[in-house]
Amino acid sequence: MDERPKILAVDDAPDNLVLLDRLLKRQGFDVIKAASGRECLAKSASEPADLIILDVAMPEMSGFETLKHLKENELTKDIPVIILTANSKDAKSIEEGFSLGADEYLTKPIDQDELIARVRSILRIVKVEREMEQLKSDFQSMLVHDLRSPLSVIIGVLELGASGEFDNNPVEMKEFLSSALETSQKMLGLINDILDVAKLEAGKLQLNKQPNDVNLIVAAAVARLRVLYREKGITLDVETDKDLPICECDDGKIDQVVTNLLSNALKFTPKEGRVTIRTYSKSFGDKEPLLKGQFIALDVEDTGVGITADEVPLIFDRYRQAKNAKGSSQKGTGLGLTIVKRVVEAHGGRVFVESVLGKGTKFTVVIPAGDKD
Repeated sequence: MDERPKILAVDDAPDNLVLLDRLLKRQGFDVIKAASGRECLAKSASEPADLIILDVAMPEMSGFETLKHLKENELTKDIPVIILTANSKDAKSIEEGFSLGADEYLTKPIDQDELIARVRSILRIVKVEREMEQLKSDFQSMLVHDLRSPLSVIIGVLELGASGEFDNNPVEMKEFLSSALETSQKMLGLINDILDVAKLEAGKLQLNKQPNDVNLIVAAAVARLRVLYREKGITLDVETDKDLPICECDDGKIDQVVTNLLSNALKFTPKEGRVTIRTYSKSFGDKEPLLKGQFIALDVEDTGVGITADEVPLIFDRYRQAKNAKGSSQKGTGLGLTIVKRVVEAHGGRVFVESVLGKGTKFTVVIPAGDKD
């Protein structure tokens, strides 16, 4: 939505249009005026508005008839509409307006404060809905890319094999098949991420909690990713507390948390940067009243691009990446951090984030040292 939302004001009474025009412009809105239902339909199609304020009692084409046409038109059907009427007791008219798709209902004479409050409320909702649609669109684009590219590799290998390219070269065939296998595993990981998010959000993910040494989980994840860090020229430091207590947790899911955090740090840390992963015991006392008892803490700290303060609360939203991450050559679906937060919270823990733009980010995961179930 533009910084100055456009509002189409529709009323056959010139004085009312002048009043609406002045009132809305004083509040920072751009105003398009229409003196009839037909003019409303024409202008809403040619000058898309963010909101329509529509008078009911108009000659030739009533507000209700205008509303009906607006909702039948693909170009205007999603524009929210506030209907205005002089009859506050006409329940039938109110019901008709809502049944036709009106979003709000106000009576004349207009209460200016109430009108502005309703307008701002609807525009906030519209903004959120548009942002969500954009996020879904971005996610779908990333998903298509992330699935199409590996599928092209796998199909290419199979086509070469089917054409007899490897008949006399089993060594080369093994190399290509290994590449196809690795690519398939990445695709499976992406699909599993999507399914995990769906299960976590529905509260259907089953945790298999067992006594585990978090240091061993960290060591396994580091071993898998160290080669990737070496290839990118990033130092990976490991600092583990040897006296760390045993933790009741799902080792597979905590491994996923560690892997996602290390992978995220790898993406957004430049060459010759440094990433540190550390484990230690932690208690909060009265600072965090909901986190009582002993916790196992895990930090993943990088010297990467960092995150702006206003973006920090949003980075765990599904499909979302921080603005500075969008310019990176490292693309992704934005599901990794969503999974981290959901899995940690499912264990009764929390995730904390500290970040300075251009200097780096530290994620801290805390989970109870004992089983609270």
